[in-house]
Amino acid sequence: MADFIPASAPVLTADWQQCPNAHMILFCGKDILLQKGPGDCCSFPAPETATLSGEALLIGHRENTPCFAAETEEIPDSLDVIPLRSAAALLPEEDFFAACRAKELLHWRKQHQFCGHCGNPLAEPENDAALVCPACNEHYYPQIAPAVIVAIVRGDQILLAHNKRFQGKIHGLIAGFVEAGESVEQAIHREIREETGVTVKNIRYFSSQCWPFPNSLMLGYYAEYESGEAVPDGEELETLGWFTADNLPEIPPHGSIARKLIDHWRGEA
Repeated sequence: MADFIPASAPVLTADWQQCPNAHMILFCGKDILLQKGPGDCCSFPAPETATLSGEALLIGHRENTPCFAAETEEIPDSLDVIPLRSAAALLPEEDFFAACRAKELLHWRKQHQFCGHCGNPLAEPENDAALVCPACNEHYYPQIAPAVIVAIVRGDQILLAHNKRFQGKIHGLIAGFVEAGESVEQAIHREIREETGVTVKNIRYFSSQCWPFPNSLMLGYYAEYESGEAVPDGEELETLGWFTADNLPEIPPHGSIARKLIDHWRGEA
C-alpha cells in the first residue's frame, strides 16, 4: 500500500465534496466509521458515503489522493462503527497512522479554539501546522504526550500485569507517561519501580507507535530484570506475574505496540 504523506499545514476545507476518490476518515465519539471489506479487512469510506455538511480537515495524501477527517453523529448503514483501538488490527499500518493523525488533530483543534495568552479566537495560517492568534501572534502546535511501555524479561519469563483499565482479563506491559524534566530512561525506571517494586537494567529500544487516546506517542522498550519482588501497586495494577512463552494469559490484541513487543519476545524466547 502507498505511504500516507501528512499535510504540512492541515486546513479545514469543503474541497472533499469535489473529490470523489478522497478517503474520508470519520469519527463518531471514540469510534471510527469504516468500510468493511473481505475477511477482517477494512478501509476508509468514499465521500459519497459520508453524511457530512460543511468542512472537513485535510490531513494528508495517499498516492496523490487527499485524506479528509471529520466528526459526525450520523452513521450511514453501509459503514461499521469500530472502536479506534480495535481498528489497529483491522487497518493497514499506514491507514492506522492516518487515522491516528486525524483523531489527534481533531481533538487538538477542539481543545484549542482560543488563545491561552489573550483569549482571542485562533485562526489558521496558510503554511504551518499551528493555530495562530491574529491579535498577539501566539502560535499553538499540536501537543504530543510521550509515554513508555516496557517488556521486562527475566530469563525465559516476561512480566505481565492486569491494569484496572483493561477490559476482561487482558494482561499487558508496564507503561506510563514521561513526566516534565525526565529522560525516557528515568521514566522507565520510575514507572517500573512505582508500579511493580522491581528494578531493571540493560534498557533496549524496540519501536514506537502513535496512540491517539488522546495524544500519546508510545515508546516501546525491553528491559532485563535486576532485583526486587514483583508486587502490584494496587492503584493501577490489580495483578502481576511472571509468564513463560508457552503459558501466557490473555494478552493485548494485534496492532498494539504491546502485542508487538510480546510477540517479538515470544519469537525469541
